[in-house]
Amino acid sequence: MGYLVKYGYASKEDIDKLILDILPNVLDKKQKENKVINLIYAMHKKDKTLVNKGTSRKPIWKKFV
Repeated sequence: MGYLVKYGYASKEDIDKLILDILPNVLDKKQKENKVINLIYAMHKKDKTLVNKGTSRKPIWKKFV
């Protein structure tokens, strides 16, 4: 959330850059990508902490206010 507070929004690519490298190395690349997708989904659908202001193909994630 710190990134969103600082910059206001994040693209899927921004989120990938932030999170993929810090996930455990026991996961392969596809597993890491799925983990990021699941995290975004949980924050968007379940927690309601993220909102997509872009399109489904080019999401722009913003902190829900």
